[in-house]
Amino acid sequence: MALKHTILAFLSRQPLSGYDVAKEFAEGFGSCFWKASQQQVYAELGKLEQQGLITYEAIPQPGRLDKKIYAIAKPGEKELTDWLTKPSEPTAMREDLGVIGLAGHLVSKQVVIAEITRRRQLHAEKAQQVRQMDEHFAKHIGSLELKDLYMHLIIRRAIRYQEDWVAWCDEALDAIAFA
Repeated sequence: MALKHTILAFLSRQPLSGYDVAKEFAEGFGSCFWKASQQQVYAELGKLEQQGLITYEAIPQPGRLDKKIYAIAKPGEKELTDWLTKPSEPTAMREDLGVIGLAGHLVSKQVVIAEITRRRQLHAEKAQQVRQMDEHFAKHIGSLELKDLYMHLIIRRAIRYQEDWVAWCDEALDAIAFA
């Protein structure tokens, strides 16, 4: 998956400003699955616009630069649907805690315990944040449009991902305590 496809997917749901797209990566749905800085988002929006995959409407703002509201264009929809119809592969797990598992024996147990405890807290907080994203969808599950049902399902996957990390951290902390 490329950043391009993620941005096109956001814009397939509704037109957004560059700020709103970047905010999705920082705080919203995108923060569950993809990391992108504001600079990366704006650079990619520029490329997508040059390629004719998105368009924008300039909204004048007194005393400031025009606000650009981006929308997916027909070629962008085709690019996205072509990508959607290809099989996807699981992403390799690139995880610092995996490396700690390989070399953690070189430091005190307290160092490893502290890091796993810290990560447990981060994943618990993220799980709560993602649950809040799903509240509306979960309350209206029987009447969701298909695009919102898909959103609900992938948010549920993000919740389980975070909860699984919390459970693993608990398991690891218990095992280390008895080592």
